[in-house]
Amino acid sequence: MQRVVAILEAVAASRGPATAARVSAGIELSISTVSRIMRDLAEEQMLDRLDDGSYLLGSRMFKLVRDAREGGDAMTTIHRVLAELRDRTGETASLHVRRDDTRVCIASVDSRHELRRVVPVGDAIPLVGTATGHVLMAELPAAEQTALIDRARATSSRVELLGRLREAAENGWAVQADGLISGVTGVAAPVRVGGRIVAAVTLSGPTTRMPSEVVERILPDLEDAARRIEPWVREPS
Repeated sequence: MQRVVAILEAVAASRGPATAARVSAGIELSISTVSRIMRDLAEEQMLDRLDDGSYLLGSRMFKLVRDAREGGDAMTTIHRVLAELRDRTGETASLHVRRDDTRVCIASVDSRHELRRVVPVGDAIPLVGTATGHVLMAELPAAEQTALIDRARATSSRVELLGRLREAAENGWAVQADGLISGVTGVAAPVRVGGRIVAAVTLSGPTTRMPSEVVERILPDLEDAARRIEPWVREPS
């Protein structure tokens, strides 16, 4: 059990995806032992294994954190605000934070529609190419924005993506139709603490249900939800 805890702590402390070799060196266990335990943890969704063989904390870890905190005032209030946003707009409402080059869902309420976007707690996808990611990146220093875009190897050009980030900063929100997931549209607004963007509230659903006129109509509800969540989100240390 101590070895499992040590591995999870090493992955959590890593600045980006962690390899078995790096974890092995950090906790002084053999690489064969670390590799075996990390594979087992990935099977239990305590870790997520990436295509290159490196690992991030898994969706089950984030779900455990979410479940442990649901009894607290903060997560209860956030969940209630997201549920009200879902009920007003009909679409899936979720809250996300940045983790390295990804955005991670920390709270979500699914749409009641049969055809809907499901965003599991712990879900981590790239920042670049998503409405949520563009909101979280909107006010980063230009050099950091460029580095994130270059690492993403997106199909859109750097110039185009930097333009979208400028639009997100100027508008105070971002929308992305048919981005990383074909047929899905997302619209996101920032959650600020101390003037800094620390999270993003997102509405997502089928593109067929979210044309531009619908996005324009639901924006006030989205921005209101973001403001209501702000007092319940702590600024990262």
